[in-house]
Amino acid sequence: MSLMSLEQLHKKAIESIKGEKGVITINIGGIPKTSKSNSIIGNCVQEWIPQWLEDNGLKLEPNTHTQSFPDFTADIGGKKYDMEVKCWNYNNSPAFDISNFDGFYREIYINPAKLYAKYLIFAYKPTTHGFIIENIYLKNLWEITGKSVKYPIGLQVKQGRPFAIRPVPFHKFPEKAFEDVKGFICAIAETRKEFPLDGAIDAELWLKTVSRIILE
Repeated sequence: MSLMSLEQLHKKAIESIKGEKGVITINIGGIPKTSKSNSIIGNCVQEWIPQWLEDNGLKLEPNTHTQSFPDFTADIGGKKYDMEVKCWNYNNSPAFDISNFDGFYREIYINPAKLYAKYLIFAYKPTTHGFIIENIYLKNLWEITGKSVKYPIGLQVKQGRPFAIRPVPFHKFPEKAFEDVKGFICAIAETRKEFPLDGAIDAELWLKTVSRIILE
């Protein structure tokens, strides 16, 4: 069956990958060692996912601007989708970077349609001899982000500046996520007000412009 939508891709991933076990082994001088490092497992799974997608007929075009959002454009049934692929250790709260805040702010002002990029997210659990794919999610941006204790949106801050937008624990507490895209962009604008930047689009103008385009 040829894939015609990201929803079909997600269903196929659930049917063929959820519950599957994996092992990452390093072999030096004929001595093998199974890795249990979260960072190594996460990086390897992250590299493996695009290959699985391509093997199942999904054409992925990497973003030529490596620091821009999103990572990929996917071609399914002749239709293009903006898409991000993420993974994390299900035993912990998701802490992957969604996007650099300042870069995202600029990118969405130029092309608000990218707000509808889909996130294909793989959750794994380390085991005694490797790991298991615990679950797979297909989400919108606002379904994995929400207000944090300190800021209008989950945010990693470095040296007093916003660095990366971070997810909420959407897998356990979906109610913590924004209800819709409007709530998400309002939080982005409020965050810009808290962290003004010389040369950046005024937060009110940004919100007015983006809202007008996405509601047309």
